[in-house]
Amino acid sequence: MGCLQSTNQDPATDTPAPQGTDNKSKQLHSLVRPDIYKDQRPSFYSVYARAARRYGFETGQYAGFAKRGNVVVKVKSHNDKDTDHEVPAESIQNGAMEYVVPVKIGTPGVTLNLDFDTGSSDLWLWSSELANANKYSKTHTIYNPSKSSTAKHVSGAWNISYGDGSSASGDVYTDVVAVAGVSIPNQAVECAKKLSSSFLSDGGNDGLLGLAWPAINTVTPTPVKTPVESMIEQKLIDQPLFTVKLGHGTEPGFYSFGFIDETVTSSPIAYTSVDNSQGFWQVPSTSYSINGKTIERSGNTTILDTGTTLLLVDDTVLKTIYDSIEGATYDDQQGGWKYPSSATVPDVSFAVGDTLYKLNAADFGYGPADDGYTLGGIQSRGDLDFDIFGDVFLKSVYVVFNQGEQTVGLAQRDD
Repeated sequence: MGCLQSTNQDPATDTPAPQGTDNKSKQLHSLVRPDIYKDQRPSFYSVYARAARRYGFETGQYAGFAKRGNVVVKVKSHNDKDTDHEVPAESIQNGAMEYVVPVKIGTPGVTLNLDFDTGSSDLWLWSSELANANKYSKTHTIYNPSKSSTAKHVSGAWNISYGDGSSASGDVYTDVVAVAGVSIPNQAVECAKKLSSSFLSDGGNDGLLGLAWPAINTVTPTPVKTPVESMIEQKLIDQPLFTVKLGHGTEPGFYSFGFIDETVTSSPIAYTSVDNSQGFWQVPSTSYSINGKTIERSGNTTILDTGTTLLLVDDTVLKTIYDSIEGATYDDQQGGWKYPSSATVPDVSFAVGDTLYKLNAADFGYGPADDGYTLGGIQSRGDLDFDIFGDVFLKSVYVVFNQGEQTVGLAQRDD
């Protein structure tokens, strides 16, 4: 079992520390902000465009971005059919993450900062197989399988293509992967041989560790096991699950594997069955509330995605929320709803299963707009028929992703 501590300070050394109530010692690692986001968050523009790329949605009445003709475009209105406003791939890729996790790979181990993502299922790395790999060694840690005594080349290839034209591809090795004090032998790692320019210009991470369901792993001809799948099958963790607590600003947070930290909050954890048919952590979300008034949303579902920053809902819900704020308006130039920075934001809660979870007011606003306005962290899901609950929502709850039982458990945070 293991736990990944988050901080905005320098990464801690691998020092055992007591955690939880079981008196067992668990390895703590730092979850940190990439250097490019030490003092600021990714832009609203980049995180919203990235969501459009990931889920491929067309604009709704209030969505400022859409995926058209295999590229992401900025749109000014629901009827704007122009595809000339293409979003540069670099603008999306550089908005990929606010946090990275140090993960040690190989023997002797090399530590790479990886983007942990519950919306994908590949573990891929910047590797020595990239052309001119040494050129990037100042901004990235490069995994070199030839320098690891436990690395073994295996059959298979992988290729991830994104709607903005960016891509990553390569071959597959197995090696020792150590994360949160859990050492996984013979874990498949996908080594990048080719990265598109958007990745090559990104200084944010050294790869990605996917935490979605194994079915959407991209390795062919046979998908490989994800790290969590390996942990479960090899009985490396006590329980078949991982948990997430994302911090507000400089507040500590963590990922843990095989261990539920009962000290995070005084609220109970409520469990809901997951629909994993699309490979995502998709759950019912059939109501929401504004200032204590509950509104039903029959049949609605949502995906819990740490790889998405914003909280994306349908346009009817969106308008109802912002209509409750005096002076709030949709800004078609910036592509999202904004409200006066001096305004009092409403108490907003969203259901997961049968329980409503209140959004922390500190996360309602994403960032500055202009002329005394703030862009909201809740925006449109476009023409999707399900919501996306990204970090704006997840920072208000403690989440247990139970892969063994195919459930998620959420508890309202006290902080």
